[in-house]
Amino acid sequence: MDAPWLPHNEMFQIVMAGIIPAIILIVYICWKDRKHPEPFWWVIYATVMGCASPFLSTLFAVLIHALPFWALIPQGSVVHAWATALFSAAVPEELAKWFFLYRLSRSNPYFDERFDAIVYSVCIGMGFAGLENVLYLIDAAGEWRPLAVTRGLLSVPGHFTFAVLMGYYFGKVHFSRSRWKSIQLAPMVLLAPIAAHAVYDGLLMMNHDLPLIVAAIISVAFGWFLIKLHAFSHTRIKKMEGR
Repeated sequence: MDAPWLPHNEMFQIVMAGIIPAIILIVYICWKDRKHPEPFWWVIYATVMGCASPFLSTLFAVLIHALPFWALIPQGSVVHAWATALFSAAVPEELAKWFFLYRLSRSNPYFDERFDAIVYSVCIGMGFAGLENVLYLIDAAGEWRPLAVTRGLLSVPGHFTFAVLMGYYFGKVHFSRSRWKSIQLAPMVLLAPIAAHAVYDGLLMMNHDLPLIVAAIISVAFGWFLIKLHAFSHTRIKKMEGR
Protein backbone atom coordinates (compact mmCIF):
# COMPACT_ATOMS: atom_id res chain seq x y z
CA MET A 1 0.00 0.00 0.00
CA ASP A 2 1.42 3.36 -1.01
CA ALA A 3 -0.77 5.43 1.28
CA PRO A 4 1.96 6.63 3.72
CA TRP A 5 3.76 8.33 0.81
CA LEU A 6 0.73 10.08 -0.66
CA PRO A 7 0.92 13.89 -0.55
CA HIS A 8 -1.26 15.42 2.15
CA ASN A 9 -3.47 17.22 -0.35
CA GLU A 10 -4.07 13.98 -2.27
CA MET A 11 -4.88 12.14 0.94
CA PHE A 12 -7.43 14.85 1.74
CA GLN A 13 -8.97 14.42 -1.73
CA ILE A 14 -9.16 10.66 -1.23
CA VAL A 15 -10.88 10.98 2.14
CA MET A 16 -13.36 13.51 0.76
CA ALA A 17 -14.08 11.38 -2.32
CA GLY A 18 -14.64 8.40 -0.04
CA ILE A 19 -17.00 9.97 2.46
CA ILE A 20 -18.98 12.52 0.42
CA PRO A 21 -21.28 9.91 -1.23
CA ALA A 22 -22.07 8.52 2.23
CA ILE A 23 -22.69 12.00 3.66
CA ILE A 24 -25.05 12.84 0.78
CA LEU A 25 -27.14 9.75 1.50
CA ILE A 26 -27.21 10.47 5.25
CA VAL A 27 -28.45 14.00 4.49
CA TYR A 28 -31.04 12.53 2.11
CA ILE A 29 -32.52 10.11 4.66
CA CYS A 30 -32.52 12.81 7.37
CA TRP A 31 -34.35 15.11 4.94
CA LYS A 32 -36.96 12.39 4.41
CA ASP A 33 -37.39 12.41 8.20
CA ARG A 34 -37.60 16.21 8.42
CA LYS A 35 -41.10 16.21 9.97
CA HIS A 36 -39.82 14.17 12.94
CA PRO A 37 -36.03 14.76 12.85
CA GLU A 38 -33.61 12.82 14.99
CA PRO A 39 -31.22 14.75 17.28
CA PHE A 40 -28.06 15.72 15.38
CA TRP A 41 -25.71 14.10 17.88
CA TRP A 42 -27.55 10.78 17.69
CA VAL A 43 -27.17 10.85 13.90
CA ILE A 44 -23.44 11.47 14.35
CA TYR A 45 -23.21 8.75 16.99
CA ALA A 46 -24.92 6.21 14.73
CA THR A 47 -22.54 7.10 11.90
CA VAL A 48 -19.52 6.65 14.19
CA MET A 49 -20.91 3.27 15.24
CA GLY A 50 -21.09 2.43 11.56
CA CYS A 51 -17.41 3.34 11.19
CA ALA A 52 -16.65 0.75 13.87
CA SER A 53 -18.68 -1.99 12.19
CA PRO A 54 -16.03 -2.97 9.58
CA PHE A 55 -13.75 -4.06 12.39
CA LEU A 56 -16.47 -6.24 13.93
CA SER A 57 -17.37 -7.65 10.51
CA THR A 58 -13.71 -8.58 9.98
CA LEU A 59 -13.81 -10.57 13.21
CA PHE A 60 -16.99 -12.33 12.07
CA ALA A 61 -15.41 -13.10 8.68
CA VAL A 62 -12.31 -14.59 10.33
CA LEU A 63 -14.49 -16.83 12.50
CA ILE A 64 -16.53 -17.95 9.48
CA HIS A 65 -13.39 -18.69 7.46
CA ALA A 66 -12.15 -20.88 10.30
CA LEU A 67 -15.03 -23.28 9.64
CA PRO A 68 -14.00 -26.50 7.84
CA PHE A 69 -16.47 -26.26 4.94
CA TRP A 70 -14.23 -23.72 3.16
CA ALA A 71 -11.74 -26.49 2.33
CA LEU A 72 -14.45 -28.33 0.38
CA ILE A 73 -15.16 -25.45 -2.03
CA PRO A 74 -13.04 -25.51 -5.24
CA GLN A 75 -10.99 -22.33 -5.62
CA GLY A 76 -11.93 -20.18 -8.59
CA SER A 77 -15.29 -21.88 -9.09
CA VAL A 78 -18.69 -20.22 -9.36
CA VAL A 79 -19.60 -21.83 -6.04
CA HIS A 80 -16.53 -20.26 -4.45
CA ALA A 81 -17.49 -16.83 -5.83
CA TRP A 82 -20.98 -17.04 -4.35
CA ALA A 83 -19.73 -18.52 -1.07
CA THR A 84 -17.26 -15.65 -0.78
CA ALA A 85 -19.98 -13.11 -1.54
CA LEU A 86 -22.22 -14.62 1.11
CA PHE A 87 -19.84 -15.61 3.91
CA SER A 88 -16.96 -13.17 3.45
CA ALA A 89 -19.05 -10.07 2.78
CA ALA A 90 -22.83 -10.25 3.16
CA VAL A 91 -23.17 -12.23 6.39
CA PRO A 92 -20.37 -10.67 8.48
CA GLU A 93 -21.00 -7.12 7.29
CA GLU A 94 -24.76 -7.11 7.74
CA LEU A 95 -24.48 -8.94 11.04
CA ALA A 96 -22.08 -6.26 12.31
CA LYS A 97 -24.41 -3.46 11.19
CA TRP A 98 -27.38 -5.19 12.83
CA PHE A 99 -25.45 -5.51 16.11
CA PHE A 100 -24.83 -1.77 16.27
CA LEU A 101 -28.40 -0.94 15.22
CA TYR A 102 -29.74 -3.21 17.95
CA ARG A 103 -27.44 -1.65 20.56
CA LEU A 104 -28.46 1.85 19.50
CA SER A 105 -32.16 1.02 19.63
CA ARG A 106 -31.75 -0.13 23.23
CA SER A 107 -29.98 3.02 24.44
CA ASN A 108 -31.53 5.83 22.35
CA PRO A 109 -34.57 7.48 24.00
CA TYR A 110 -35.41 9.15 20.68
CA PHE A 111 -35.80 5.81 18.89
CA ASP A 112 -39.57 6.03 19.11
CA GLU A 113 -41.08 5.41 15.66
CA ARG A 114 -40.63 2.99 12.77
CA PHE A 115 -38.95 5.41 10.36
CA ASP A 116 -36.24 6.01 12.98
CA ALA A 117 -35.05 2.46 12.30
CA ILE A 118 -34.40 3.35 8.67
CA VAL A 119 -32.67 6.62 9.59
CA TYR A 120 -30.30 5.02 12.08
CA SER A 121 -29.75 1.93 9.94
CA VAL A 122 -28.73 4.17 7.03
CA CYS A 123 -26.41 6.20 9.27
CA ILE A 124 -24.72 3.00 10.45
CA GLY A 125 -24.58 1.64 6.90
CA MET A 126 -23.09 4.87 5.57
CA GLY A 127 -20.52 4.94 8.35
CA PHE A 128 -19.49 1.45 7.26
CA ALA A 129 -19.54 2.33 3.55
CA GLY A 130 -17.69 5.61 4.00
CA LEU A 131 -14.81 4.06 5.92
CA GLU A 132 -14.65 1.06 3.60
CA ASN A 133 -14.64 3.41 0.62
CA VAL A 134 -11.73 5.47 1.98
CA LEU A 135 -9.69 2.32 2.68
CA TYR A 136 -10.26 1.01 -0.84
CA LEU A 137 -9.27 4.35 -2.38
CA ILE A 138 -6.13 4.59 -0.25
CA ASP A 139 -5.16 1.09 -1.33
CA ALA A 140 -5.64 2.07 -4.99
CA ALA A 141 -3.23 5.02 -4.49
CA GLY A 142 -2.53 6.64 -7.90
CA GLU A 143 -5.54 4.96 -9.54
CA TRP A 144 -8.08 6.02 -6.95
CA ARG A 145 -10.07 8.54 -9.05
CA PRO A 146 -11.92 6.14 -11.41
CA LEU A 147 -12.44 3.79 -8.47
CA ALA A 148 -13.94 6.65 -6.45
CA VAL A 149 -16.48 7.28 -9.21
CA THR A 150 -17.39 3.59 -9.53
CA ARG A 151 -17.72 3.03 -5.80
CA GLY A 152 -19.55 6.33 -5.31
CA LEU A 153 -22.16 5.33 -7.88
CA LEU A 154 -22.43 1.63 -7.02
CA SER A 155 -20.96 0.44 -3.71
CA VAL A 156 -22.07 3.24 -1.39
CA PRO A 157 -25.65 3.36 -2.78
CA GLY A 158 -25.62 -0.43 -2.54
CA HIS A 159 -24.93 -0.25 1.19
CA PHE A 160 -27.67 2.38 1.41
CA THR A 161 -30.24 -0.04 -0.01
CA PHE A 162 -29.07 -2.85 2.30
CA ALA A 163 -29.46 -0.46 5.25
CA VAL A 164 -32.96 0.58 4.16
CA LEU A 165 -34.04 -3.07 4.01
CA MET A 166 -32.61 -3.77 7.47
CA GLY A 167 -34.14 -0.63 8.95
CA TYR A 168 -37.53 -1.27 7.36
CA TYR A 169 -37.92 -4.72 8.87
CA PHE A 170 -36.22 -3.75 12.13
CA GLY A 171 -38.73 -0.93 12.59
CA LYS A 172 -41.70 -3.18 11.83
CA VAL A 173 -40.49 -5.78 14.32
CA HIS A 174 -39.40 -3.33 17.02
CA PHE A 175 -42.67 -1.39 17.04
CA SER A 176 -45.10 -4.18 16.22
CA ARG A 177 -48.04 -4.60 18.58
CA SER A 178 -48.43 -8.22 17.58
CA ARG A 179 -45.97 -10.69 19.09
CA TRP A 180 -46.79 -13.26 16.40
CA LYS A 181 -46.17 -10.75 13.60
CA SER A 182 -42.85 -9.79 15.21
CA ILE A 183 -41.78 -13.44 15.27
CA GLN A 184 -42.76 -13.84 11.61
CA LEU A 185 -40.87 -10.74 10.45
CA ALA A 186 -37.82 -11.01 12.73
CA PRO A 187 -35.76 -13.22 10.35
CA MET A 188 -36.21 -10.64 7.56
CA VAL A 189 -34.23 -8.06 9.55
CA LEU A 190 -31.08 -9.97 8.58
CA LEU A 191 -32.22 -12.16 5.70
CA ALA A 192 -33.35 -9.27 3.46
CA PRO A 193 -30.10 -7.24 3.57
CA ILE A 194 -27.91 -10.36 3.51
CA ALA A 195 -29.71 -11.73 0.44
CA ALA A 196 -29.50 -8.40 -1.41
CA HIS A 197 -25.85 -7.96 -0.44
CA ALA A 198 -24.94 -11.52 -1.45
CA VAL A 199 -26.58 -11.20 -4.89
CA TYR A 200 -24.88 -7.83 -5.43
CA ASP A 201 -21.41 -9.16 -4.58
CA GLY A 202 -22.03 -12.54 -6.20
CA LEU A 203 -22.81 -11.00 -9.59
CA LEU A 204 -19.70 -8.82 -9.36
CA MET A 205 -17.44 -11.69 -8.32
CA MET A 206 -18.68 -13.93 -11.12
CA ASN A 207 -17.84 -11.36 -13.77
CA HIS A 208 -14.15 -12.29 -14.04
CA ASP A 209 -12.27 -14.40 -16.60
CA LEU A 210 -15.48 -15.20 -18.47
CA PRO A 211 -16.25 -15.22 -22.20
CA LEU A 212 -17.36 -11.80 -23.39
CA ILE A 213 -20.96 -12.82 -24.06
CA VAL A 214 -21.34 -14.38 -20.59
CA ALA A 215 -19.77 -11.33 -18.94
CA ALA A 216 -22.16 -9.10 -20.88
CA ILE A 217 -25.19 -11.12 -19.74
CA ILE A 218 -24.03 -10.97 -16.12
CA SER A 219 -23.47 -7.22 -16.43
CA VAL A 220 -27.03 -6.77 -17.73
CA ALA A 221 -28.34 -8.93 -14.89
CA PHE A 222 -26.36 -6.84 -12.41
CA GLY A 223 -27.79 -3.60 -13.82
CA TRP A 224 -31.34 -4.98 -13.73
CA PHE A 225 -30.82 -6.13 -10.13
CA LEU A 226 -29.55 -2.70 -9.07
CA ILE A 227 -32.54 -0.93 -10.61
CA LYS A 228 -34.98 -3.29 -8.92
CA LEU A 229 -33.12 -3.09 -5.60
CA HIS A 230 -33.13 0.70 -5.54
CA ALA A 231 -36.77 0.84 -6.59
CA PHE A 232 -37.73 -1.62 -3.86
CA SER A 233 -35.78 0.22 -1.16
CA HIS A 234 -37.27 3.60 -2.07
CA THR A 235 -40.73 2.04 -2.02
CA ARG A 236 -39.99 0.89 1.52
CA ILE A 237 -38.91 4.43 2.44
CA LYS A 238 -42.14 5.91 1.10
CA LYS A 239 -44.22 3.24 2.80
CA MET A 240 -42.52 3.80 6.17
CA GLU A 241 -42.75 7.60 5.80
CA GLY A 242 -46.49 7.23 6.22
CA ARG A 243 -45.82 5.85 9.68
